[in-house]
Amino acid sequence: MLCVGPGGVGKTTNAAALALHAAKVHGRKVAVVTIDPARRLAQALGIDPVEQAQGSESRASDLVALSSEDLGLPEGARLDALILDGGRVFDTIVRECASDAASAQSILDSRIYQAMAERLSGALEFAAMARVQMLLDAGEHDLIVLDTPPTANAMDFLEAPSRIRELIDNPGARLLAGTGRIGARILGLGTSVLTRTLEAMGGGAFIRDLGTFLREISGVLQEFTRRGGDFEQALRSPSTGVLLVTAATTFSVREAGVFLDQLDDYGLNIDAVVLNRLEPKLPAPPQRDAVEAALDSAGLDARAQARAWSVYDGAQAQGRASEAAVATIAAQRPGVRIWAAPRYPEPPDTLPALVKLGASIFGE
Repeated sequence: MLCVGPGGVGKTTNAAALALHAAKVHGRKVAVVTIDPARRLAQALGIDPVEQAQGSESRASDLVALSSEDLGLPEGARLDALILDGGRVFDTIVRECASDAASAQSILDSRIYQAMAERLSGALEFAAMARVQMLLDAGEHDLIVLDTPPTANAMDFLEAPSRIRELIDNPGARLLAGTGRIGARILGLGTSVLTRTLEAMGGGAFIRDLGTFLREISGVLQEFTRRGGDFEQALRSPSTGVLLVTAATTFSVREAGVFLDQLDDYGLNIDAVVLNRLEPKLPAPPQRDAVEAALDSAGLDARAQARAWSVYDGAQAQGRASEAAVATIAAQRPGVRIWAAPRYPEPPDTLPALVKLGASIFGE
C-alpha cells in the first residue's frame, strides 16, 4: 500500500494509523515504512530517532517490532516499523550485491559513493523503492505500508526504477567506467585527447576514481535489479494499492485531481482518498438578537461580539469548504472510496490516538 500526497497533510500519521489498524483489528502481519516522522510519532511507533541516527552500531536491523502485548494485537498479528535511512539502505544493497567483500568495501569507502548516497537527485526515492523490494523478497509480511517521500513531484518515487536503469545504461557513465569496447579503448590510452582533457578538468586521480566507482556501482545496481525483479510490475499489480492523503481545501483537492490522473496514467490501483483534518459543518446560529442579548448579559462589548460573530462565520465557511471538497472528489472519482478524517485538537501521535484515528477513518 502506497500512501501518497503532498507534505504537511498528515500522510505519515495516516500511514501509521492504517498499519496499526490492519494489525490490531484485522490481525495482519504489517510493516510500515515512514519518511522522517515527527519525533513523538516515531516514539509512539517504538523508534527512537536518536538511536536510529546512530546506524547499524545501535541495532542490527532498521526494522523494529512493536510489542504485541502493548498494542493488544491478536494472535498471529505483527506490526513492524522503520524510519527510512537512505544511506543505510544503499550500504545494505552494496554489501549484498557487490561481486565480493573487497569490492563492496571499496565502494563504501569511496567519497563519490558517500556524496551520491546523500545528495544524488532521487536517492531517497530509490532507497524507499529498494527497502520495500527487500521486504517483498523477505516475504515476512502480508501488508507493507509505505509513506512515500514528500517531494514536489510525487511521481519521483514511481520513476525511481527507470532512473536507475538510465544510470546503468547511460553512455557517459559507461564511457567513464571503461565498460564496452569504446570505453575500454579510450580509458586505456593514457595519451588520448579525451583522457588528457578530463584530467585537466577534474584531475587524473579523480577521473580514474570516478571510472572505477561507476564500474563497480553499475555491477551492484544490475545485480540488485536482477534479484529484485521488476519493481514497476509489482507497483502495477493487483496486490498493490494507493491511498491518497490530502487536505480538504480547494487548492489541495484540485492538486489531488491532477495527481490521481497521473496515477491512472501510470497504471496504479487507486484504493481510496483520505481528506484529512475536515472541519465539521456547523448549523446556522440562533437569531442574532437573542445571541447578542446573551452576549450582553455575559459582559461582552460590541467589539468582542463582532469578533465572536466573525469566528463563527469563519468556522461555518471552513465546514462548507470541507463538505464541498468531499463532493468534488466524489464527483471526479465515483469508483474511489473517500474517507473523511476529522481535525483533532492535538496531533494524533500516541498509540491510543493512532488507534482512535485508524478506527475513525478505516473502521468501515
